[in-house]
Amino acid sequence: MRVLLAQRWADGFLDETPTAGQARVRPSVWITLVPVDDQFYVRSGGSRALAAYTREFGARAVARKTASRLRERDRNRRYVGVGLGTVEPAPFPGGEAPASPTAVPAPGSPVAFVAPCHPACMERVVLHRDLIRPVRAADVPRPVDPGARPGGATIVHRARPASPPPVVDDALVGWSPLAGIALDPAAVDRLVAWLAVEWRGARPDDRLLTGASPIATSTRRRPAPGAAPGSARRPTAALFGLGHYAKTQIVPHIGEHLDLIRVHELDPVQIGARRTDRWSWDTSPLPAEDDPADVLLIAGYHHTHAPLAHAALRRGSAAVVEKPLVTTEEDLEELAKLIDGGGRLFACFQRRHSPINAWLRTDLRLGEAREPMLYSAVVYEEPLPARHWYRWPASRTRLVSNGCHWIDHFLWLNDFAPVRRATVTSARTGTFTVYVELVNDAILSLVLTSAGGSRFGLREHTELRANGVTATIVDGARYSAEAGSRILRRRRVNRLDSYPAMYRGICERLVAGAPGENAREIRAVAELTLRLDTAAARQGPAC
Repeated sequence: MRVLLAQRWADGFLDETPTAGQARVRPSVWITLVPVDDQFYVRSGGSRALAAYTREFGARAVARKTASRLRERDRNRRYVGVGLGTVEPAPFPGGEAPASPTAVPAPGSPVAFVAPCHPACMERVVLHRDLIRPVRAADVPRPVDPGARPGGATIVHRARPASPPPVVDDALVGWSPLAGIALDPAAVDRLVAWLAVEWRGARPDDRLLTGASPIATSTRRRPAPGAAPGSARRPTAALFGLGHYAKTQIVPHIGEHLDLIRVHELDPVQIGARRTDRWSWDTSPLPAEDDPADVLLIAGYHHTHAPLAHAALRRGSAAVVEKPLVTTEEDLEELAKLIDGGGRLFACFQRRHSPINAWLRTDLRLGEAREPMLYSAVVYEEPLPARHWYRWPASRTRLVSNGCHWIDHFLWLNDFAPVRRATVTSARTGTFTVYVELVNDAILSLVLTSAGGSRFGLREHTELRANGVTATIVDGARYSAEAGSRILRRRRVNRLDSYPAMYRGICERLVAGAPGENAREIRAVAELTLRLDTAAARQGPAC
C-alpha cells in the first residue's frame, strides 16, 4: 500500500486490518484539513537532554531509545482528512463479521468519509462505520491519470481546501474507535456537508496519486526452525504491539530464550515500509485461529491486554503481559478462572526484578516480621500529551497505567497480605494521593503527580521503614539504608537493568515449563488498583 509521508508517495506499507464495525475504503478524493497535534511524545533531542539521559541510563539504552524515536517520525505526522471513495471487500479477521443492524456499507458502495487520525493520504484506509456516510455513485469521481499504468487507480489529493472548512470538532481530532469515547454524528455530518460544496472537480494545484497495489495485511509467515541436533527447540513467540517500549525493552531482551516469529501492530506506518524479515508482520489485532506461537508477548493498548491474554490461555499458549494486566473487573474474573484452570501468565512488573529488593529484604529484616512496613513514595511522571492514548477512558487513569507498579511492589514485599482499608484523593491538577493499609499493619502512602519538571523522564523518591531501619530509593537507581547514626549500605544501579533481568527470569521459567503467576496474587494487585481507580474517577476527571 502507498502512503503520503512528508510529500513522498511511499510504497511498501501493509494494509490495516478491519475489525467488526469497520470498512476498508479506496479513496478517489482525499482533502487534508488540520494536523493532529499533541498526540505523541515528541522529543526535542537537544544535546543537554541527550547528555542527561546518557549519564543516567548509559550509551546503549540511549542509542536504542534514539533509534526508536527516529523510527516514529513518520508515525507522528497525523491529520484529519475528508474524502470520497468506494468500499472494498474486507473480511473480518478469523471469519466473517457478525451481522448487525448497524453494519458497514456493502462492498462497492460509494461513500464520503472522515479520517480523523491518519497520514496526509493513503491508498486504502480502514474506518469505523460512524465515520462513513453514503453518497450517490455520481458523486465519486473516476479521474484518469495519463501517466498511470493501465488499470491503475488514481487519487486526487488536495493538500489545502479551496474553501474555508468548518471548525473540526475537538473530540473528532485524533479520535479512535478504541478510545471508549462516543463520536458525535453531527461532527462528521458537518464535514461531509462541507465536502459536497468543496468538491467540484480537480483543481490545478491538486496532486494525482496513482495506487494499484494488492491488498496485504500481513507478510508470509516464517516457519519456526527446528532445534539443532543435541539442543532443545526455543519456544516461539508472537508480539502484540510494536510501540516504543516493545522496541527498546522487549525485542532486545527475549532473543536468547524465545524465537520471535511474528509481530502484530495495528498501524502500518509504525511498522514501516522497510521491515526486517527475521519475523513476519501482521496488522491484525487478534491472533489467527491457527497461530502456532507458544508465547504471546502482549504490549498493546492497555484495554487489549486482558482479551489477548484470555485468547492465549484458552489455546494453551503462555501469556507474557505488560502492565496493567486488566482494566475491568470482568476481565479480571475471566483471567483468574483461566489461571486457576492451568493457564500460564507472566506479569511484567519490573520493580520485582531490581537488585535493590535483595538489599531491602536484608537491611529492613523483612523476614523477621517484627514491625510493619511503612512504604512512602512520591512519583513524578511527565505530563501526558493532550491526545495521548493513556488519556482514553478505555485506558483508565494513571493509577491503572503506572501507579500499579508501586501498588504491586508494596503488596509483593508484603506477600500479598489482604487489604484492611484503602483510600484515594484526586486533585483537579491530576495528582493522586493513595493510602493503603494491610491486615499485617503495613502502610502504603503513594503520591502520583505530573507537576514539576525532569531532565530525564519519570522520577521517584521512595522510603521504606521497618525494624528501626530506613531505606531510601531515588529514581529506582540510588539506594541507601540507615539505622540510627549508621549507614548500612549505599549502592547505585542502572534502573533499566531490571528490564533485562525481568525478561531473563520470565523466559527461563517459560523454557523450563514452570507455572506463571497464581490467581491470588494477580487478583490482589488488580482488585486493589481497580478499586482505587474507581474511587478516584468518582471525584472527577483526572489524567
